[in-house]
Amino acid sequence: MYKLTGVKKHEYTNATTGGFVNAADKAYDMESLSKLGIPGHLFGDLSMPGEYVGDYEGIKVVLCPTHDTASAVEGLPMKEDAMFLSSGTWSLLGMKLKNPVTTKESLKANFTNEGGVGYIRYLKNIMGLWIIQNIQKELGISFGEMVELAQTSTYDKIFDVNMPCFLEPFGMRDNILKALGETQMSDADVINSIYRSLAYSYGVAVKELEEVTALNPQELFIGGGGAKNQYLNKLTEKFTGKKVIAMPIEATAIGNLKIQMAAAGQAD
Repeated sequence: MYKLTGVKKHEYTNATTGGFVNAADKAYDMESLSKLGIPGHLFGDLSMPGEYVGDYEGIKVVLCPTHDTASAVEGLPMKEDAMFLSSGTWSLLGMKLKNPVTTKESLKANFTNEGGVGYIRYLKNIMGLWIIQNIQKELGISFGEMVELAQTSTYDKIFDVNMPCFLEPFGMRDNILKALGETQMSDADVINSIYRSLAYSYGVAVKELEEVTALNPQELFIGGGGAKNQYLNKLTEKFTGKKVIAMPIEATAIGNLKIQMAAAGQAD
């Protein structure tokens, strides 16, 4: 925005991901900054998505939700208290809430109160398709072929996809076999185990989310690249117990455009 207009702004949704915004008053927490010895004058007032910034060659420039997940959640057609899963290389699972949840239980479950467009984007980061992407590179086959192979497998053992070893970009297959206590597995069984384990991890996160919010939505909206995988969506329904509404769309781009259109008076 600054390069387009010469105007400096601190956009709310992006700022909330840095850990220095008070979830209740939606402003930088100067007390926390002071305790850490960080100069408060570096942190100005926060601006909300849709706010006019300036002009670029006669074109009005407005703020979008500048954090990509904030735009993605805004791009999904769901109401407050709805549950979402932004499914890509990493997964972000959460709810659109009216008020932040700052209990000890929320902290222990590793949920965060990030900013949305008029709501709290309450979520946690969990493993996504990173494991699948690395296995795809090791096998040298297409993602479609991987799904086809998985569906030929009856292997049902599950491993913890959030183990630190799965953050490594190499040796993914070996790490999976170790986690499962296996020495040899077919490609079909490895891939099926990954999909089942991912869906299981979504189910665990959904249960945690319901416990800390005391809410029980019956639908799970999925956006991002992972929403295209019908087999994974089916497994996610099984392990979460929720009706999956898959939106295989560029939700981030749609959310960005939605806010720009609203600022121009073209919300519908």
